[in-house]
Amino acid sequence: MSTSHAPYDEPIPEVAWRNEAPRARAAAMVIFSWREPGWSFLWAIAAALLFAAAAVFSPALLSLTPTVDMIAPIAEARAVLAGEAKLVEHDTPFFLMLLMGADIFVDAPGRVHLIAKALGAVLVLYPLAYLCASRFPAVFSASVTGALAAYAAAPFSGPAELGLAIFLVSILSFVSVSADESKGRAWFEGALGGSGLIALWMMNPVFALVGFAALAACPFLTGRFGLQRYAAAFAVFVLLAIAIEIMAPGMNAARAGAASDVLNMKDVVTGGESALGLGGAAYGALLVIFSAMIFGGRAHRRNWAAALGLMIAGLVAARIAGANALPVFALAAGLACFSVASPFYDGLFRDHDRASVATALTAAGLTLFWTLAIAVHAMGQFSLQYSAAKNAPEDIRTELALVQPGGPTIAKWVEEGRFSTPEARDFFALTPVDQSAMLLEAASRARTLAEQGLDVAFLTGADTACVITTKRDCHADGPAAASNANVVFVPRLDMDPKTAAAKGRSEALLYTEFKMVERTALWDIWVRRDLQSQSNLFPTADASLYR
Repeated sequence: MSTSHAPYDEPIPEVAWRNEAPRARAAAMVIFSWREPGWSFLWAIAAALLFAAAAVFSPALLSLTPTVDMIAPIAEARAVLAGEAKLVEHDTPFFLMLLMGADIFVDAPGRVHLIAKALGAVLVLYPLAYLCASRFPAVFSASVTGALAAYAAAPFSGPAELGLAIFLVSILSFVSVSADESKGRAWFEGALGGSGLIALWMMNPVFALVGFAALAACPFLTGRFGLQRYAAAFAVFVLLAIAIEIMAPGMNAARAGAASDVLNMKDVVTGGESALGLGGAAYGALLVIFSAMIFGGRAHRRNWAAALGLMIAGLVAARIAGANALPVFALAAGLACFSVASPFYDGLFRDHDRASVATALTAAGLTLFWTLAIAVHAMGQFSLQYSAAKNAPEDIRTELALVQPGGPTIAKWVEEGRFSTPEARDFFALTPVDQSAMLLEAASRARTLAEQGLDVAFLTGADTACVITTKRDCHADGPAAASNANVVFVPRLDMDPKTAAAKGRSEALLYTEFKMVERTALWDIWVRRDLQSQSNLFPTADASLYR
């Protein structure tokens, strides 16, 4: 066997990956190209406002949540405004304030939630569009702003999803560098981040605590004005916290107590979306960050380290809060791939070959795929919502503006007499559609009684009667409303644990100050013993009910 080597002066054949790829590079440059910040801002706003408008103009809200649970926050918001309840006692005061604002414009419970979702999406999209305009190319800037607005405004999103969206906006200002970095911008963006932290503190303290951990890294990751950014964020948070404490004494102590209640590290493993459901997004984000790590090396370590830190912090917060973490992976991949410190620009706009172009296109493709998947998922929810609202009964669509898939089951069967004993009914749980049918039946009767000057209450966990019957001041809860009412509707079927607890708390009140005058398949109607009622208002064939 010959062991001779080829002469050193023999030409080495050129490998294909060192050649140029003009068409692929042109496509990549479109994705990575920047525009004037003003135009990028406007395009991002336009993309995001589509989803906020979809929430505003939806005829009804599609929900899988029990109807009483959707009405309860609105009743609590009205009770706070009426001085019957305290804001500090609520689990998510910031979301309650959004409901207060939405309640000014509409009355139906579902529409109130839709307007609140739109307001939350607007609070997300404007600061995010401002930050992205100087941090990312125009394509990704518009995509991620629209995706996060869609995520916050989607029908199945709630306070946890809105909190995660605000968290990502805040953390982006703490760990990323702007292309137009100046002292004034650093102060302003720090103030934006601090405002986001106080909103998170008022919504879910877990997000705020993780946000403070990200803020601690701000001076090391955001350039020469990182310290100013840190100081602005911290100062704004402290000032707003003091202002809130003055307006609502005890709020900060209550939020600190809530943080200890919800901070459960077991939820990092068991909470939120399943690992299988997010495995593709997590793998894609890690692949993009790993590619940026290899391609950029130590020279770009701040960028990929910030992206990795954002992904870990966001994932922990999302899992504890129970939110879908898909936006975390999309934004982390976008930070590694598209930020001003990304290494992929060198392989496109400076020395380039097929390998650098292919790497950049792969990273960009994965990032945009998972970013747009958020928007597509929200579009599917809006489409399903429109279809369900179109096919829903007119009374549900107009009076409640809450639609649920499926049709009445247990409540309908009870009315038909299929379950004659409580023991038989206990085998089946009420669906949201059942609850809607029950509440509409009671609301129709309650409005008739209210027209006769009677004060009506429903004995549910919250004061639901003040939301779906006549306009009156809401009480702190159902038992408080019952104690001030002339007529009380008591559900014969337990709608939820809070309703069952309310019935237990009010049992003594009912038997001492009220008498039952009518029983339907779904409701018992009680009136005050000293009330001079008209017999035609409470027809009954069973004299034993009067007791």
